Amino acid sequence: MFKIVIAGLDGCLGSAFLGLCDLMSLSQRAISAASSAGAEGSPASAGFHTLTASATGQAIRDGAGVTFEVETSFEEISACDAIIVPSFAHGPDGKAPDMAPFGAAAAWLRRHHSRGALIGGCGSGVFLLGEAGLLEGRRCTTSWWHHEDLKRRYPRADTAWGARLIDDRRVITAAGPLSWIDVGLHVLKTLCGPEAGRLAADFTLGEASPKGAQSAAAYLPNVMSGSADAFLAEAERVVRQAAPDFNAQDLARALSTSERTLHRKLKQACGESPKTFIDRIRVETARTLLETSAKPVKELAASAGFIDEASFRRAFRRYAGMAPSAYRVWARAKSQDKAQMFSLRKESEFIPEILTTILDTCVNGVTLTDPDLEDAPIVYANKRFNEITGYDPKEIIGRNCRFLQREDRDQEGLRRLREAIVNRQPVEVTLRNYRRDGQLFHNKLNITPLFDAHGNLIYFLGVQYDVTDQVRAETEIGDLRAKLQSIA
Repeated sequence: MFKIVIAGLDGCLGSAFLGLCDLMSLSQRAISAASSAGAEGSPASAGFHTLTASATGQAIRDGAGVTFEVETSFEEISACDAIIVPSFAHGPDGKAPDMAPFGAAAAWLRRHHSRGALIGGCGSGVFLLGEAGLLEGRRCTTSWWHHEDLKRRYPRADTAWGARLIDDRRVITAAGPLSWIDVGLHVLKTLCGPEAGRLAADFTLGEASPKGAQSAAAYLPNVMSGSADAFLAEAERVVRQAAPDFNAQDLARALSTSERTLHRKLKQACGESPKTFIDRIRVETARTLLETSAKPVKELAASAGFIDEASFRRAFRRYAGMAPSAYRVWARAKSQDKAQMFSLRKESEFIPEILTTILDTCVNGVTLTDPDLEDAPIVYANKRFNEITGYDPKEIIGRNCRFLQREDRDQEGLRRLREAIVNRQPVEVTLRNYRRDGQLFHNKLNITPLFDAHGNLIYFLGVQYDVTDQVRAETEIGDLRAKLQSIA
């Protein structure tokens, strides 16, 4: 039986808090009815129950002053499977409230996330997840009018503009005051399975259930504050809706300002020139499209506002640090909480979980790189490879193996490796590699090309041996021999 907690916080949106309670109650009724009736495909073991809780266990008061009772306190909940934080009512300036008074609630969220719970933030509720440190290094989203404020308050968060919902390693964020619907249904689908999620959506929303990338018009506010954040938000909105040939002059004209003033304001607000600002916004748009769409890169380049595919690829690599196709693989792996499991389909073939389990028992590092993707990124790495290099799986998937050499590229082994890859031949070389903490280690790398039944190259299999001690011993022996010879 899954336990889902709805966090009651003073100043929240009452509609979001009460809406989540109703959504869960109605969903539970629908799922239980389907299970009892034994309907085909019904979720037989998808039971869950919902608790409302506040910091003290006392009633909460929402942003409009309405009081809501809760069932228990945060501290009385020793374990749970998911916690959902509703949106907050914003102040006269249109911003999310200061999260400092919610320090105890933030620590409580962080503690339960470390124990394996899903943590969901709706709209401005995402700010509390930032206060808890759960957004650091994670892809996240919030309502677009809070976008710049979230980036400013939590600069280590990877904030996506315009994304509706993002789930990055058990941290769920969603945009808009009605985002509690998306978060609630996503939690049910994650915990109880896709069929339970479908039943909940059908029963609670019917024909109004979310379908695809519907218009966000219902989420847009009528007014913006006159702050620098508002200037940036308006500038972003203009860029995202502009034609591919849109430039800095056009942006200044659209914002009713001079180019000089535009340059000064952007430098003050985000430290960028107008051209850099335009390119970055378009790359951010492309990242969201790569995460949520299966369209080819050329199509996405046009959708993101780039004039051609070549300029898109250059800009994307400059800002994202990898090729667009590699980013798509990386984002897909990152969205799964177990990125060591290789699940990328290659025509009709893929490595199943059972084989992943076997490879994870290997005493040596094992990787697969895909030669069909731009820059041949890593699409699978076993646990031992993570241990040898010190990198997290999310930092490995989607990158070319050369990142392990850092700037140490003048190596004879690298030349031999490149020749073997071009000729699709096996090779064994010893390379100087560097762990995540910068420590040098010597990597004996064995590369084997893998072909399908028709002779098509599908992957390069890499097996890594950490031979640092052996190389060090050989070096010491060589030094000793040299000293002895000099004495003789």
